[in-house]
Amino acid sequence: MPVDGTQVDPSKFGYARYPASTFTTLPEALVRALIGRQVGRNGWAVLTVLCRMVYTDGRLGTVGAEKVAETTGLTLAQVARGMRDLRQRGIIAPVIRKNARGYRHLDKPCFGHVAQYCICKDIWAAVELKPERPPDAAQRESMP
Repeated sequence: MPVDGTQVDPSKFGYARYPASTFTTLPEALVRALIGRQVGRNGWAVLTVLCRMVYTDGRLGTVGAEKVAETTGLTLAQVARGMRDLRQRGIIAPVIRKNARGYRHLDKPCFGHVAQYCICKDIWAAVELKPERPPDAAQRESMP
């Protein structure tokens, strides 16, 4: 049933609230890169799930292939093709890890370990982050 704006009370219906780790935000610069580099539909679906948790330095939260398949409806083979497509087109790259001896290597999935990826630096440099408010400004706003 269609609802017009007069039937929605703004005080009753505030902002949309979503359960944790179920809302995805794709920055505009990332969307432009996906279009410009012609990423396929599997890559788009996989990246949508990976972007549920993005850190300020461009690292993506870790999500297993089974969870991506369950969320998107893709098969495990399609998820693997989507990840490969994103890596080959320079959208994401594995995070560099250090081992116990201090050697650096690219993170890779093995024996139940889920590898962590990050958005490539050239794309992440184009993403405009909103600056965080200083703590004293947040405290001043909360004071009566």
